[in-house]
Amino acid sequence: MSQVLVVNEISTEREEVQRALEAEGFKVVLASSPAEAVREIWGGNFLVAIISTLLTGTSAAALQQQLTQMAPEIETLIHSKNDEIPQLVRKVIALRDGEAAA
Repeated sequence: MSQVLVVNEISTEREEVQRALEAEGFKVVLASSPAEAVREIWGGNFLVAIISTLLTGTSAAALQQQLTQMAPEIETLIHSKNDEIPQLVRKVIALRDGEAAA
């Protein structure tokens, strides 16, 4: 089963993305902060990390760069509050199925 890391400080948004991904068969790990995301990357084997644009203490681009340096095999997607979740899920499915690159 493909594992996805969702990094979002807002619990309702995090859980909404989690439900949508789990409905498609993904195992989802949630991180409520950039520091927690870094810890999870060390301990997990992820296909994709989905990063919220709104983070405290860092930018989504900076966290994306850090995660890419730590685990270059992981695709990272930056997700804003205005992005549609079904479209995000389709991107993750395409990555899992080898149909697209982020």
